[in-house]
Parts: sequence; structure tokens; C-alpha cells
Amino acid sequence: MRLEAIKRSRQIYTASNLKRGQIGRALLQPDAERAPCGLRWGAGFTLLEILIAIAILALVVSSLYGAYSGTLETTEMVESARDVDQAARLALMQMVDDFSSLYYRKAEGENENSPFRFQGGMDGESERGTVVEFASTAHLGFDGSFPNLRINRVSYVLEKQADNQRYYRLVRMELPFVDLSGEREETAVELADTVESLTLTYLNEDGETLSQWDSKAEETEGLLPRLVHIRLQLAGEKSRVFATTVAIQVQEEEGSRQ
Repeated sequence: MRLEAIKRSRQIYTASNLKRGQIGRALLQPDAERAPCGLRWGAGFTLLEILIAIAILALVVSSLYGAYSGTLETTEMVESARDVDQAARLALMQMVDDFSSLYYRKAEGENENSPFRFQGGMDGESERGTVVEFASTAHLGFDGSFPNLRINRVSYVLEKQADNQRYYRLVRMELPFVDLSGEREETAVELADTVESLTLTYLNEDGETLSQWDSKAEETEGLLPRLVHIRLQLAGEKSRVFATTVAIQVQEEEGSRQ
């Protein structure tokens, strides 16, 4: 009996100490016992920490978006400049080819509508203006007899854009008129569609620069310019000017050169 009493007193003492320890911890950490799932509230994030994290994330995203947007703009500018360069290069190459293959034949009593007449710097209409026209052996078609000396009437025309009145379309017109039977069909090829201006100047034998030239005019009758300077201005991200100069070497009917 005495032994059982001693054991019971020890159990009561141990239970009392455990209860006092739990009460002490509850007093020191009053919110710990009320935390869900046994988690302590001190292990989470405060509202201030969440707001700071959101602000940092927004700053990083805005920086990345700015860099990405700048890259897209740079890419678009490079592509636009490349397209403008390509259009200008193709247009100037075609004009140089036509002028280099210029054909002229002077005949007695030749009328103003002669296909061999060289005429440049003409005043065009409000929506369609011919810049220059002449005879040339250059052409865009390919056939079984290529290369050949088929002569064509070549014209370069500026046309107003239908949807954008600021710019012109540069169109090359080609009309075959020698060694062909039947009806003749004029072909048109667009060389550029954002042309701001196309200016041709002509250099005569005395070194004088002229803005117009006509092989039927009194001062230049039967003559052709020695040099033709071409200035082409195209629009892109910004206006750009391309220029070249062509030396005129006239091809005559017998195939000789002047």
C-alpha cells in the first residue's frame, strides 16, 4: 500500500509539472496554440513583404518588356531599311541597264512621235507624269533568241498612290515597236512604291547640266546627253536618297557605238 501511494504521488507530481509547462508556453506564445494545422504564424510572409515582392516583380517585368520592345523596334527599322535599300538598288540597276542600252537613230523629217526620240524632264499630269522616255535594246522578257537587239520604247512614270498621296509609284513602261508583227502590248512593272521624288539631270558635251533634254528641241536637236545623273528619294523609317550616274553610249542600227 505504501508503495502504491508513492507511485500515485509521483504521477500526480509529473502531470502537474507538464500542465504547468504547457500553461507557461501558452503565456509566452499565445498565438502558437491557435495556429492552424499546428503551424506557427511566424513562419509565413507579412503583408509588407508581399507588397515589396510584387513591386520588385513589376520592376523586373517592366524592364524586360522595355528591352523586348526596343529589340522589336530595332528589328523593324533594320527590315524597313533593308527593304528600301533593295527597292532602290533594283530600280537604279534597271535604269542604268536601260540607259546603257539606249538606242537612237536620227532620220530626215522625223516627226515628234518618233519612237527613237529621247525626251526627259517632261511635265507630267497631277496623278501621272512621265519622267523620261527613249528607245532601248534592254528589255525584261526572255525568249529563245536571247540575247537579241529587239528595240523597245521605255518610259519611266511616277504615279500617285491611291491610298497615300504623299508617295509615288515608280513604274517602268515597255512598248516593243521593232521586228514584231501583230498587236503590240505595253507592259508595266512597278519598281518602287514609296517614292518621294525622282530627279534626272543631263550633262551635255560642254559640261553644262540641264534639267530637261529633248532630241527634237532646237538647242539639242539630234543630240543625246553624255551623262545622266539619277537621284531617287525613297521613304522608310526616314527619307533616304540614292544616286548614280550613267554614261550614255548610243547604239546605232548597224550595232556600232558612238
